[in-house]
Amino acid sequence: MTKHTILFVDDDPLILKGLSRSLDEYEDQWHVEFALSGSEALSKLGKTEFDAVITDLLMPLMNGLALLEKVNENYPGVLRFVLSGNTSDFQAIQSVNLVHQMFPKPCEMEHIFQSVERACRLKDSLSEPGLIRIITSIQNLPSKPALYDQLIGELQSTEPNMKSVGDIISQDAAMTAKVLQLVNSAFFGLSDKISNPQRAISLIGLNTTKALVLTSHVFSDYENRANVPVSIRNLWNHSMLVSNIARQIAKELDLSKEEQENAQVAGILHDIGKLLELKIPKMASMMRFQTRRVLIATEYEILNTSHAEMGAYLLGIWGIPTNIVEAILYHHAPAKQMAKGCTIITALHIANGLLNMCEFEEKPKYESNLDMNYLATVIDPKRLEGWTTYIKGMMRG
Repeated sequence: MTKHTILFVDDDPLILKGLSRSLDEYEDQWHVEFALSGSEALSKLGKTEFDAVITDLLMPLMNGLALLEKVNENYPGVLRFVLSGNTSDFQAIQSVNLVHQMFPKPCEMEHIFQSVERACRLKDSLSEPGLIRIITSIQNLPSKPALYDQLIGELQSTEPNMKSVGDIISQDAAMTAKVLQLVNSAFFGLSDKISNPQRAISLIGLNTTKALVLTSHVFSDYENRANVPVSIRNLWNHSMLVSNIARQIAKELDLSKEEQENAQVAGILHDIGKLLELKIPKMASMMRFQTRRVLIATEYEILNTSHAEMGAYLLGIWGIPTNIVEAILYHHAPAKQMAKGCTIITALHIANGLLNMCEFEEKPKYESNLDMNYLATVIDPKRLEGWTTYIKGMMRG
């Protein structure tokens, strides 16, 4: 197992001493260093290759956000975390595009270790260091402009409606990801991970949502930019169809209501890695000349990774619930999951594979779109025919 190198930054030596004692049991998994200031931290970063930085916010001379801005600029492959007490709404909003996850102070070391280690392992799963730097430094993701404008209009109305805001956000991958990132940060102190956008909005509140959208410039409008090689609208439409199909299949697989909702959210987010590929020049250039869907094999040939792994990595370091991240990671390779039987990965794999088959193949073949060996172990393959008919009906409607 890879041993990760972590840098803790705090101006209080007693806190660092306490952290050091708490970290003794993780010495086999982590190599840990400490810094008493932002300048000392930057000096250490210049000498040692760190996997992650965990910093306090309120420090003299250089506060935590200023430090992480420099880390993002000069060491974009380093994961960025905050461990701080008394975090204000304003600071949480300021940090949402800069900090991958936030922890309250005090915080159980086991929780910090599990969260940071999970993010580091996701980073390890990407084999190209250049891609890691690109993905780790990405702050804004494209959104469907019509939905973006609709959300802004609702938030700027005299009496914004909570349900309307949740409905709008739940339809878009980038919006859903960022809202879930914020609500699942430790700033909100929730014991359970939130994966439902409606629930997230009710917890965040309209004012914080308005500030998040209007002041952080989280949601980028790609569709009105020149030289975008793919249709953001088509990508959104595909994700929404997969989302609805995955929920229906999850229901027919007798998964719980929570799992059905998670399958729906995973469907919205499953292709978010393709948005990241737009940030990579050689991949974007290839997309420009691709007349049909971009195949996984092509992604591996060019990038040595895929949109599934890239999307899972980004959502993982943002703190999106593990079962949704894993569904995105394995939606093209469900046999790699550890769980047995039908899961939301099963529902997402079938939904995405069948929709791709119906959208792109003149002579549809299950074998070229689905892992039939895996499916034979968890369902009766004859059920695929009924779901195919259902999907064709949705596409016509």
